[in-house]
Amino acid sequence: MTVGPVLDVDAVSKSFGAVDVLRQVSVRVEPGTVVAIVGHNGAGKTTLMRMALGLVRADSGEIRLGGIPVARLGRLGGLVGASLDASALPPSWRAGTAVRIAADLAGVTDRQAHGALTLVGLGDVGRRRIGNLSAGMRQRLAIAVALVATPRLLVLDEPTNALDPLISHELRGWLGEHASRGNSVLLSSHNLAEVEEVADRIVVLHQGRVVQDAAKSTMLAADTAVVRVDRPDLLTERLGQLGHATEQLPDGAIRVYGLAAGEVGGICAERGLIVRELRDEQRRLSDIYQSLTTQGAIGDDRG
Repeated sequence: MTVGPVLDVDAVSKSFGAVDVLRQVSVRVEPGTVVAIVGHNGAGKTTLMRMALGLVRADSGEIRLGGIPVARLGRLGGLVGASLDASALPPSWRAGTAVRIAADLAGVTDRQAHGALTLVGLGDVGRRRIGNLSAGMRQRLAIAVALVATPRLLVLDEPTNALDPLISHELRGWLGEHASRGNSVLLSSHNLAEVEEVADRIVVLHQGRVVQDAAKSTMLAADTAVVRVDRPDLLTERLGQLGHATEQLPDGAIRVYGLAAGEVGGICAERGLIVRELRDEQRRLSDIYQSLTTQGAIGDDRG
């Protein structure tokens, strides 16, 4: 029997007033994977996550959880766990109360609630009021609430905010373990280094559109070269004519996206340029992200 995606976002659009927040966005989250959504502030990441939880209704398109339209699912407890805003937890509640309520709603035991607190390193603060916790502890508590029922889909909006490096490292382990059991994770983050460490698939949102959606291994394996020539303006012009994105580096070299060093060398020879440096370069997510969002801004038709 074929197993479909845990979450299927199909050609979804959403506007608030005159602002188009999402435009024909499609995203699939398969079982056992960690999918990261990255994009500038205002790209539509949080709106997309809220729509996946049924908190915001799409203007067009459809979102399905486990093959069922989210609008027809009366209860998501046990199926989905989410952490969208750690500050939304009532400050007067005790930490233990928050996870026990989440456990009750999901139909799991208090023992599992305490286990979730212990997992995130808060096993000894259950009686402390949320308002007295540090920002990092509140963030960990929100993650514990999301994890309490071991949901099939874990939805996390900026989960590493206010976390110190050690806890961020542990979070990557929790997410990897969660996915290894056949569950799925959808997260958003501005921390591209963290995304590069934890994600199996990366979706780049820019101004409400998906400008890249690919497996991390595929995205990072694409060709990139660095070249230094005597006439960089001529090379940049020719590469632009051929449809290849470039980036001027501070030391005067040019980073070329989508071509290996040998291919760039051929173009240099064609133009009679003197090559002073030419090498392939291992791609980083931050480089790809900058290239994609810059191209998206230039090509956007909204003005």
